[in-house]
Amino acid sequence: MNKKTATALVVLIIVGILAAIVWGSKSKKEKTLDGLIFYYGVFCPHCKEVEEWMEENKIEEKVKIVKKEVYNNQGNAKELEEAARNCGIGEEGIGVPFLVTEEKKCLAGSTEIINFLKEKVGL
Repeated sequence: MNKKTATALVVLIIVGILAAIVWGSKSKKEKTLDGLIFYYGVFCPHCKEVEEWMEENKIEEKVKIVKKEVYNNQGNAKELEEAARNCGIGEEGIGVPFLVTEEKKCLAGSTEIINFLKEKVGL
């Protein structure tokens, strides 16, 4: 192999690696979520109902769920407001329990969330 061919081959390999890195990072950004986001309040009885149901049915072993408490965490509360706004829900309609799916669909209330999770995990 001559010097020009070897140099061209090295350049092609480097370009290929860089393209794979860019493509991989782009596909990660385009993903909606790695899992579900469950917003709850520590003293919320409906939230407790969902949490107990998830525990009894081992839901977190079957699907990734990120839990975010909103009563005592202003950052999580702001994030919940933003998620609700993105779903077309006004401030007056925001409450917990609240679930955001991988497809960025918003679900509110224990019955709606439990029914979604039942279907998601095949119960």
